[in-house]
Amino acid sequence: MLKKLHIFFCLFAICNFANAQSKEAARYEIDVKRFDLDYDSREALIRSREFIRLDSTYYVGYLYEGIFKYERAADYLGFKNCIAPLKKAINLLEKDFSAKLSARYNSLEEYTPLRIVQNDYQLLVFSLMESYSNLEYPDSVINLLEHYKSWDLQRDALGADNYIAWTIHRNRFYTKEKYGFLENSIKENDKKALYYLHKSLAETNRKADLNEQIYSYLAIEGDRLSAYHYLAIIHDYEQNIDSAYYYFQKMIYYNIFPYNNYAIFCFVNGDFLNADTYFRISRSRESGDKRLKESEYYGGIIEVLKGNPVEGIKRTSELVRENGSSAGWGWYNIALARGFLYNGQLDNAEQHLKKAKNFKELHIGTTWGQSHYDISIKFLQTIIDKQRIAEQKFENRKYWMSLKSLTNIANSKISFFFNQLVLLNQLAANPEREEVFFRVFAAESTVTFDEIMLALRDAFSNKYFVSLYQKFLNIDKRTYIKKYFKFYLANIYAERGDKEKARHQIDKIEDIEYIDDEYEILFLARMYELYANISDTKEKRRDNLLKFYYTYPQLVPYSGLQMSFRMEVSSNGTNKTENIVLKKLQNYNINIVEKKEIDVPKAKISFTNDGKIDILEFEVSDSSGKILVPKTKIAYDDVDVATRKLAYGLFKIIEPVLTTNSIKAPNN
Repeated sequence: MLKKLHIFFCLFAICNFANAQSKEAARYEIDVKRFDLDYDSREALIRSREFIRLDSTYYVGYLYEGIFKYERAADYLGFKNCIAPLKKAINLLEKDFSAKLSARYNSLEEYTPLRIVQNDYQLLVFSLMESYSNLEYPDSVINLLEHYKSWDLQRDALGADNYIAWTIHRNRFYTKEKYGFLENSIKENDKKALYYLHKSLAETNRKADLNEQIYSYLAIEGDRLSAYHYLAIIHDYEQNIDSAYYYFQKMIYYNIFPYNNYAIFCFVNGDFLNADTYFRISRSRESGDKRLKESEYYGGIIEVLKGNPVEGIKRTSELVRENGSSAGWGWYNIALARGFLYNGQLDNAEQHLKKAKNFKELHIGTTWGQSHYDISIKFLQTIIDKQRIAEQKFENRKYWMSLKSLTNIANSKISFFFNQLVLLNQLAANPEREEVFFRVFAAESTVTFDEIMLALRDAFSNKYFVSLYQKFLNIDKRTYIKKYFKFYLANIYAERGDKEKARHQIDKIEDIEYIDDEYEILFLARMYELYANISDTKEKRRDNLLKFYYTYPQLVPYSGLQMSFRMEVSSNGTNKTENIVLKKLQNYNINIVEKKEIDVPKAKISFTNDGKIDILEFEVSDSSGKILVPKTKIAYDDVDVATRKLAYGLFKIIEPVLTTNSIKAPNN
């Protein structure tokens, strides 16, 4: 019996030895084949399956499978599919190479045998962390990072505490009740995030002398820069202007300078020229990444502020086409909706807003979350409803005599009041409502000052808004932004019917505030509109209406103000619809004057027929001959359509020429 047992154990030992030799040979083969194998190449996925067949207990096959899927993920399912192979690789690596993870070393020679395993581990943890983050699993992010930290790697090249801080900041508007790693207010959460960032810097500095000898000074400085990056972002959000600027300056001489975040810093502080410049630089460095580019979204906002929404429409339409249904597509449709709204094209605006609403957006690489997304949509929808009411009144100056117009107005009012109520409830439930949405140009705001005013002006007379904007006017340190709070107060007084107080408030803006005549065109236009509405004489009302039109003509049809034009009509007699179009044009809320001495825009209109279809051309100039609306041709077989296009065209509401078929032609 003993002899049989001895033979059994000998055979068992021989089998184990053979298996070990076979495993060692398989792993050697895998290590050789992975040399220079790019994670993102098609071959990587094929090789990963081969590696798993060679040795299913070795982490490398799952590493290549997981990283390959992560690099190509762009939607919810893509990031979901990354998790299993990444977790499997991490577990197998920790099981077989724990000694290499926890090892200490004093020289490059001692570190070299550990390098591959430690680099692989940090890459795996980073990819899994990003997948969890993109899927909005913050608890899993924190648990993973805390587990990673328990290995206490000699150099934390990943920057675990930085990402913990980032995760806290991304979820700052929640409380401990929802996520155990949080505190119970935004201030407390950001304070905790700042603690982790300073802790990260302290740990980097504590090990710097030793690690710089092994990795180089620049590598360790890179670890510091990662912390500086998040410190700058959080201080910008908190409007600690000096602190944010300090940390941005720490990064400015390095090639990892965060141009997008610095552009947002400039934007927040009303330095729109530099914001535009740095957003453009950021866009030029972000090509090929199929996820939300905040610089593109802000670029559309800046074009709206500059009074040039068509440029934003052209650029964003290309992004919608290029991105397909990947992350960011919903945000770009919101940006397109905004562009069309400010170009006076409500049908297109509503079309793209519906696309955004029906899209499951992934908020990748941004602190914007689903609440920002939903509120941005609701702001624009509320404004569209409001503009629909004005649209009916513009298209039929005697709308009160038309059952169809009254029905459309009633339906739009019902939709407006419903959407405004939903918006107010969303804002009431959002702890960031004051610091982000009501305090204009905040770091995390995804709407403009004008959208806040248009959507909520009916509610502005509430005492809450008066005290809120008086408080902001007193405490806000941003020199170039204070005028916006004064402007809001002027609108509040006007809404209450106190025109004298409104004029006094707006006079203070014009007298002492700097207004950028390139980047604050929308603000100027709204100033002139308000002046026109509260002017105490017809002459002042007319003068300010003219300034409003010259500054941002697309806004005028939706203001309720009646614009005057002189008409110069020519015809070669081939177009038989001339008189019909001109007669129908009189139904619109447009005043056609005859006296040449009156200072109003001049519309030159010509009617022709090319033998097949009727054509009208028009252009608008001011009294000095400067072209305000370039020559535009309308070919038509329906006089109602032609008249509508002409009426809106007088206000520069013209179909933009796009390079993509992703956008249907606007009905305006």
